[in-house]
Amino acid sequence: MNAEEIIKLKKNALYTSLESKDFFGKFFNKSMLHYAVIMEVFSKNNFDGISYEKLCSNVPKVLGSRSSIQNLLNEGLDKKIFKKIENNKDKRIKNYFLSDEYSNLVIEWVKKQKNIFNH
Repeated sequence: MNAEEIIKLKKNALYTSLESKDFFGKFFNKSMLHYAVIMEVFSKNNFDGISYEKLCSNVPKVLGSRSSIQNLLNEGLDKKIFKKIENNKDKRIKNYFLSDEYSNLVIEWVKKQKNIFNH
């Protein structure tokens, strides 16, 4: 598969997800900030999750402000994309995780990406 075909597939997948009724696809592709936050949370999902402060320090400031990240997290919590759980070591800190359902959707997305780029 050449570069033009890969870009066409990626572009079509993006546009289709934004037009679908699938909330996760819309949320995931809504902005670079959404994409980055989901990747950050997913990368810590099998560990202790990620705190709001760590998330804000990891995500480049050019993608969004602290308040934008907080609004995104609140929207994701309302839609059951994220879970917020008290930190075992410090009860003042709440860690974010992807819900099981959405974690599985990210894994499926990764598999699709591998298929696209392995052709």
